[in-house]
Amino acid sequence: MSPKVFDRFVDKAPFAVMTRILAQDFIGSDLNRIFDDNRELQYDYIATFQAVAATVADVALNFSENFNQAYKEHKEELGVSRQSFYAKTRGIEPAVSEAMVAHSAERAAKMHDALGFEPWEVLPGYRCLSIDGNVLAKSDKRLKELREVKGAPMPGKIVARFDLQRQIFDRTYVLLDGHSQESKCCDRIVDDLVAKDVIIADRHYCVVSFMVKIAAASGFFVIRQHGRLKGVLLGKRKRIGRISTGVVYEQKMKLTAADDAMVVRRMTVELDQPTRDGDQVIHVLTNLPNDVLATDVAELYRHRWEVETAFNVLQMTLTCEHSGIGHPCAATFLFCSSVLAFNLRQTIFATLFSTHDEEDVEEVSHFHLSKNVSDKTEGMLIAITEDEWTELIPSTIKGVVTLLTRIASKIALADFRKSRRAPKKKKPHRSRNVASSHVSTAKLLGLT
Repeated sequence: MSPKVFDRFVDKAPFAVMTRILAQDFIGSDLNRIFDDNRELQYDYIATFQAVAATVADVALNFSENFNQAYKEHKEELGVSRQSFYAKTRGIEPAVSEAMVAHSAERAAKMHDALGFEPWEVLPGYRCLSIDGNVLAKSDKRLKELREVKGAPMPGKIVARFDLQRQIFDRTYVLLDGHSQESKCCDRIVDDLVAKDVIIADRHYCVVSFMVKIAAASGFFVIRQHGRLKGVLLGKRKRIGRISTGVVYEQKMKLTAADDAMVVRRMTVELDQPTRDGDQVIHVLTNLPNDVLATDVAELYRHRWEVETAFNVLQMTLTCEHSGIGHPCAATFLFCSSVLAFNLRQTIFATLFSTHDEEDVEEVSHFHLSKNVSDKTEGMLIAITEDEWTELIPSTIKGVVTLLTRIASKIALADFRKSRRAPKKKKPHRSRNVASSHVSTAKLLGLT
């Protein structure tokens, strides 16, 4: 291949080139080992897990519109019929999908370190992790078990852990039953903690046993108080000061009326502007020590929204949900593949931070970046063969990072700036309609 061909793609489609380079690293032979280490019933036969993952990743990255198109592109690599490929995606177990995300986070962290990217210090001395769930959108009724169902099929739910320092998803917890409560994952979340981790979560996770277990694991929490948790207030409430959204007060509180109940700090924030639910006052519970100021705790809780922002990026610029994929195992695997793609993209941003001014990088649009990738990749993969990519891409992290840095340094970030728009008008309230009820696909298929 002529170097001029590669250089032309670097000039016109830099993000497509960087994505292709990182995809080879993130979706490498290690995925087959991850599959073997985490599978229970499924096994590799002809089509390897790496090949299946690469095919589904085409959908997640918007290279293909659906599984059928992706299968056509990878037919020779898969070596199986279309029906066998579909069956393979339906058999991928949650533990495998979850392990794939954890692997991508490890690769992203190693890339960040090699780039010299310094994670943001959210709370000095602690690692802050935001927890939130995402209900997968209703699917079409293509499965036999769904065709006579009146309600909207729910293919599952994902609870994700977001590393606020590196801005990547480092854990996902798959719930095949769309009716499952997010709190079902609490014990697993605690099992993955290390000392001085801080869990930041909304009131759905305001569960006494969960908070007690976090503390027992030498971890900390900043969780909004749920109305169902009354607790026992101790002493007088003290005014601490102001933050950007309101006035902060602090008071001690026992989680229950029991004599040996856990005592926490309760921060009350009287908001200048009500929340989207109309709340003028919110209460945040924490077991962080007193040397972490109440105002800092209140500001820390605001970082919880960053995981929702990341979910929005998944939905707007990647394909994390597809109405044509109704089987819970396949649907959750696609979502986890899009999380892998998000972590890959954050590595691209880390490269940009290492080569450009921070203010310029923060103005880069995820949408325009994604558009560059989806529009240019097909032609690039035709012009540059797989064998040529193998020769182009270094085999070591240091080599990959050097190549990425060289490409990033040539990008004119002004061509990918965010477009500013006026504030959206508030939508009118819509009442619930009984006809829009939903059903759990996993229950109908007997998976739970």
